[in-house]
This record gives sequence, C-alpha cells and structure tokens, in this order.
Amino acid sequence: HNRKRPSRKDEINALKAEMQKEYDKIVPQMDYVKVLRDELPEDGFVVGESTQLAYAVRIGMPFYRPRTYVSPGYSGTLGYGFTTALGVKLGNPDRPVVSITGDGGFLFGAQELSTAVQQGIATVTVVFNDGAYGNVRRSQMEQYGGKVIATELHNPDFVKLTEAYGAQALRAESPEEFRAALRQGLGHDGPTVIECPVGDLPSPWHMMHLPRVR
Repeated sequence: HNRKRPSRKDEINALKAEMQKEYDKIVPQMDYVKVLRDELPEDGFVVGESTQLAYAVRIGMPFYRPRTYVSPGYSGTLGYGFTTALGVKLGNPDRPVVSITGDGGFLFGAQELSTAVQQGIATVTVVFNDGAYGNVRRSQMEQYGGKVIATELHNPDFVKLTEAYGAQALRAESPEEFRAALRQGLGHDGPTVIECPVGDLPSPWHMMHLPRVR
C-alpha cells in the first residue's frame, strides 16, 4: 500500500558528517559523551542539568530508548540534576542512572548524599569541576570585555566531601580515566560521585540556538 521511494541514505550520511565537524569543535566535552554512550547500557538513564557537559549530551549523545534522557529543557533550573537523579533511580531501581552536573549545580543539593547513602540509592553522579559557573563566566569574558563578577567558586574537595557522607568517591582527569571510573561506579551497589576536573570549555551554543529568521 505504499509507493517505493528513493533512498535518502547518502543525504543522511552527509548530514551526519556535517554534524560531526561541529561536534569536533566542542572537545573535550564530546570525548566524555562518547565514553558515556559506550559504557551506559541502552536502557540506562542520563539526567541532565544546566551545565556545559549536559548541553553536549543533549545535542550530541544518541539515545536508543524513549525517555532515557531526563532534562529540565531550557528552563535553566540550576541544581536540578543530582536530586532529580535520585528520584529517577527510585522509580527505576533495576536500571542505571547517571547524573551529569557541574560543580555549581551539584552544590545546590550535595547534602542529599546523606539520603542517597541512608537509602542505598545507587546513582552515579559526574561532577565536572571548572571552579566556576562556567557558562556565565564565558559569557562575561566574550560579551563584556572580560569583566568577570560573581562566577568564580570556592569549592570543597569533592572526593573528600563524598567520602565524608560514606559514598564511593572517584576522580577522573581525562576521558580515559573517566571510562574506568564510570565502569566502577556503574558496578557499585551504592551512590558514587566522580569528580572530573576541567578547565575552560568551548561553547556549544552555536549548535543549540536557531538562527534569526528575519
């Protein structure tokens, strides 16, 4: 009951190649995203956040099951990620849940590590630590002549903080180290926090904002 149509395979492959050129501009974010996709089972959840690595996940990570990327969308709800991931895990106890957060966002609800340990909620939380509200700081640098205000953070040692609550704490300083840490976290029967120290990161916004129409 359907007519035969010409293949669009070449067109789709060309578009994929074009997008890959754009993904190559946001490294190391996409290197971490690739590791996450490699290691997370297809039915696993990723909980995003208002942070640079989660934006890269949103635009560049393939998902193979419906509703496995949990996100606040464009609401800008900083601090949403870690605590939401606890709820996602409680609702799906037999499926892995990874929270992608930044240092600033994680500290909105880091005290809920106590709840995670007490209740045995086995999430994996990845804290990408650049010592700042990185998106805002980059905007200040690029749009306001380098005038930076109220974006630098004085952070705790996230490994020691996590261990103080009795959760598993790991640190990964490269995508390769992240792979090993993620495997360890996904295999653990309690909450895990992986701190990933990063420097300034390239902006992903050119891939997220639609062009002006008039």
